[in-house]
Parts: sequence; C-alpha cells; structure tokens
Amino acid sequence: MQVIIPTPSLVEQIVGRQKRTDGQSYRLMTYVVQQPVNDGVLLYNTLTCSLVLLTPDEAADITMQQELIDRWFLVPQGHDDQKLCRQVRQMAALLKPAAKAIDYYRILTTTGCNARCFYCYEKGTKPVTMTAETASKVVRYIVAHRGNEEVTIKWFGGEPLINAKVIDQICTELSGQGVPFRSKIVSNCYLMDADMVQRARNLWQLQFVEITLDGTTKTYNRVKDYVYRGVNAFERVLNNIGLLTAAGIQVDIRLNVDKHNIGEMAELVQLLHQRFGTNEHLNIYSRKLFGESSPEDSAKLFEQRILLKQQIAQYGYGGQRFLTLPRNIGQNGCMADYDGYVMIVPDGHLGLCEHSIDRDFLGHIDNEERNEAILRKFKTRPTDIEACATCFYAPQCGRRGMCHENATCTPEKQKEYLHDTMGAMKYEYECYLRKKDKEQENETEI
Repeated sequence: MQVIIPTPSLVEQIVGRQKRTDGQSYRLMTYVVQQPVNDGVLLYNTLTCSLVLLTPDEAADITMQQELIDRWFLVPQGHDDQKLCRQVRQMAALLKPAAKAIDYYRILTTTGCNARCFYCYEKGTKPVTMTAETASKVVRYIVAHRGNEEVTIKWFGGEPLINAKVIDQICTELSGQGVPFRSKIVSNCYLMDADMVQRARNLWQLQFVEITLDGTTKTYNRVKDYVYRGVNAFERVLNNIGLLTAAGIQVDIRLNVDKHNIGEMAELVQLLHQRFGTNEHLNIYSRKLFGESSPEDSAKLFEQRILLKQQIAQYGYGGQRFLTLPRNIGQNGCMADYDGYVMIVPDGHLGLCEHSIDRDFLGHIDNEERNEAILRKFKTRPTDIEACATCFYAPQCGRRGMCHENATCTPEKQKEYLHDTMGAMKYEYECYLRKKDKEQENETEI
C-alpha cells in the first residue's frame, strides 16, 4: 500500500491509529471512496483526509489489509461512523487555532446594479453606495484589525464597478499606509475597459475575477437585462474577459444553469474555447440556479451538468483548484464561519454573508461592539438529516442553518460531490506520479 496523501496532523491528533481487534469482521468506513486506476485502486477517506493506493492483489482482498485498519479505512461491522464523525468535527473545532486578526474582507462598494437578472437574491434591496468618507473609515478599520497579516479583499455588490472610484480610493490609502494586500472581485464586468484593467492589476492588486454567463448572446442579453440599450452586452463582456486574461488576471466564468438554458451551455463553452483557446488564466464551472424543482427535473439537470463538466475538462478549463482533495476535516462551511473574515456593506455595517447584506449585522466599523448572538447564529450547524448517516461527504459537508445554498441536501448534490471527489482522486494521484518521476530524474542527473 502506498500513502499518496497522509492524514493531517490535526486529525491524527484526534483519532490516532485504530486498535485492531482479533476475530473482528471489518468493512470500509462510510466515508471511503474507491477509484480504480491503472496501478490498482485509490482509496480516499473524507474523515481522515488520507489518500492511499492499493495494488490489484491488495484490492482483491481489501478487508484483510491491516494497515487500512490502522488508518481508519476499515472499521468493525458495528462501528458508529456518524458518531465518530461528529466527535472529530467537534474536537477539530475546539483545537482549531483562533484567528489573531481579520485578514479577509468582503467589501460592498454599492448594492446598486446595472443588470436586472430575474434570479438575483438581492432583488428588492435598497440601493446604497459607499461614500468617500466611509471608504476612509474602512481603511482605518482594516489597518486596526489586520495585525501583521497580508489582507485579501473581495469586492462585491450589487455591481462593484459602478463605484470603482471607491475601490481606487481604498487601494490608494492602503498602499499609502504600507498595508500589503491583494484583491478579488465578483462582477458582471460590463463596465470594465482597458484603462480599468491596468488599474486593477497595478493599483487594486487584482488577482481573480468571477463573472457569470447565463447563455449565448440572445439568452445572456435577455437574462442580464442591462439598463443600457443599443449595445451587445454579451460581446462587450467577452472582450473584457480577453483584456483581463491578457493582463494575467485569473477569470472564473460561472455558468448559472437551470432546465431552461442548460441546452445551450455546450454551445457557449465551445464558443468560449474558440474565442480564448487554451488559456491558463481562464476557468469555467457551472452552478444550479436557486429554486425548487421536481425530482425528475433535478435528476435530468444533474446528468446534463456532468456532461457539461466533461466538456469543460476536455477544453482544459476545469482548473486545478476544482480538482484538489480536502487536506483537513471540514470546519468552515463558508467564509462566514472563518474568524478572520468580515463583510463590510456600503454604510459601514459589518456582516458575514452576502445573502444578508441588509440584515443580521454583527457590528459597525465605527465601534468595537460585536453581536455575539449573530456570530453564533452563523456558526451553528443544523441537526443531521437522515441522508447524513450514509453520505460519504458528511465529514466535509458545509451545511449551515443560515446558509441558503447548503442548508439542505439532495441526491443530486451527493452524486455531484462523489463525481468531483473521484475526479480529484485521479488528479491528485497523477500529480503524485509526476512528482515522483521528477524526483527520480533529479537523482539520475546527480
């Protein structure tokens, strides 16, 4: 047996090595995923975060492999996997070092937007735009709370580029005070242009952009329904994607899909490939739009999305960060559960979730008071549902009672986690083999 990814020290500290019991019958733990490869069978444990390779002979008699017992891949027939999972997660939360500073800021420059997407969860939110005075207070807040850490800023909205002057101001003032920072942005990028791209790279220290595409030209322009008229918004945005990637800025294109537009997504991906070719600065992925759907529609959409993922991967747009396995027990369901993070809305209130930009505030940049009840509310994990007992992904699951996206679970979501995990296992093993070959080449040269 080869250990490809060892158990992380935190989990090792909690579970140690499993003691063997003579005469006991063993089975694979619920959280173990198998993935056949040319050299044998890969096993990944989502609880211990360990990846191992069994030879064909070892895989043929898997329950007799003693080291798999030691490493918690095999457990006794009557073992309560779910109970152990809860205990490990609880202990990991207790042992997790507390963040010493706030190093990640989501800053909303405005809640206004130049698009009118029918599915926007911010629909009905009163437009509020950050003033220059508030922007300076934001800088003071960051300086006071960052400790000695480099700061990551994620610009958000509404459409953050509507108030790009505030981004300029905050970045200029942070640089003037010697604060090291980098930034990301979630934007439709309609307002981006060549001059702004240069400012983004040099002043904003922009490294990452997330852009949503809802379909090809006709569908995109209809869904986005920009306030401007007489302009092909789809073509304008594609041109701006080209400007960003040419400047070395990473662009993630999110395809928002439902049963109404999934049929044209293959055409869209092909169009993007024709336009941008193989591009190391471009990733593409899909997400199902929020909303209820019948089991039949959900199942069909899942199958269509898997085919879409395969097409995206064939064009080389899958992206490494979508293919790596978790390296530790799942603790942060999202950024709202990370102590070193805060969201700042345009009027200076502090929040935790972009789905709560007008409520559930934990404080304000003008003072140090914190609403502990709100903090606990976002950290609370809902009671396990029936599906949790048999779900391989339970140790990594980000379900949170306050989370619109992860509060519930569906069979399709579990299938997608399994599909992605098996793909990541193969990718991690391929990386391991390439590294091993490289090391052997270096030894030969020496």
